[in-house]
Amino acid sequence: MDDRDHSGAHSAAADKARGHVEETIGKAKEKIGKAVGSERLEEKGAAQRAEGKVDRMKGEIKEKVEDVKDKVKAGAEVVKEKFDEARGKH
Repeated sequence: MDDRDHSGAHSAAADKARGHVEETIGKAKEKIGKAVGSERLEEKGAAQRAEGKVDRMKGEIKEKVEDVKDKVKAGAEVVKEKFDEARGKH
């Protein structure tokens, strides 16, 4: 098991999930509002869908940042190993 802190990854997944839910509910409200002629419900749905998209995208960005951090850490470990090898420490 690795020692990485997965709270960022969990947060990313939670943001994405929450975003998808909010987008879906917002889209439903928009359609219902349009169907029943309620501009207010349609507008509220559009706003909720937009907020959901922001949350989903925030989660996706967090995932990308975590991926980059993992790759940088792995690269740094390789560089350290090569440096230690060059200095005669195995």
